[in-house]
Amino acid sequence: MSNFLEENTIKENFSNKPNLLFLIGHLRTIEIILKYHKKFLDQTESDLIISTWKDDESNNELFEKIKSSLKPIYFEIEDFNFNLTTNIFGNLNKFDLVFGKSALSTRSQIYKIVKINDLVKKFENMQNKKYQVIFKSRPDLFFSSKINLNIPTSEIIFESTIGDWRKDRSDRFFYGKRDIFLEFINKLEYFGKKSWGEKSMYPIYNSLPLQEQYIKYCCDKGNFKSKPFFPILKVWRPTREPNIKDIIRIFIFKFVKSLIYRKV
Repeated sequence: MSNFLEENTIKENFSNKPNLLFLIGHLRTIEIILKYHKKFLDQTESDLIISTWKDDESNNELFEKIKSSLKPIYFEIEDFNFNLTTNIFGNLNKFDLVFGKSALSTRSQIYKIVKINDLVKKFENMQNKKYQVIFKSRPDLFFSSKINLNIPTSEIIFESTIGDWRKDRSDRFFYGKRDIFLEFINKLEYFGKKSWGEKSMYPIYNSLPLQEQYIKYCCDKGNFKSKPFFPILKVWRPTREPNIKDIIRIFIFKFVKSLIYRKV
């Protein structure tokens, strides 16, 4: 085991839980919504892996609070380096220059997601078990819905509360049975350099998050079946806990979006 992996592994949190949640991205407001992450972990019987970036908003006190509350089996904090992304998307090119921060954000997010494959296999071996369902979410994502674990082995389920299902797939929250999920992660890596040079991948400038179009591209190119669902979910920005009014507003928005989807 590499030193970095070993240093960030928390063996006392190893368990017999059948499923696995990845929280990937900046921590941001995670402290505000810790109880919702814990509720999700309990309801889905999931182990937790957190993969985040170093930033000015985080500190050791927050890290310890997260570890104490959520009990992750692995908690890594990386310094971002552009070179980490070149194995997936290649070196800086015209695509990066055209889309600037959007391209850089996509590089960093997909790099983190691609790491899932290797981490799953390492922690399965360490715990002598095989996960059944794998979830990808964000540390700053407020999620307050029951989750359906009785899903087909051939589908990846994407939340679709925002965006256009005809054009994108959410990078915020998606899940699937272990084998199809890891196969999809492989394709996110496989299509990286190819997509970065294709004009068909270029969105209308700033019209939607680039990474969501990239994920849709990989679904299509890899012939993956994908299905939308509409949970009570929101990237949480306020520096306070969600209240009942917030939840009602999100529910109404979700309900309207599901009706629109049925008409598409």
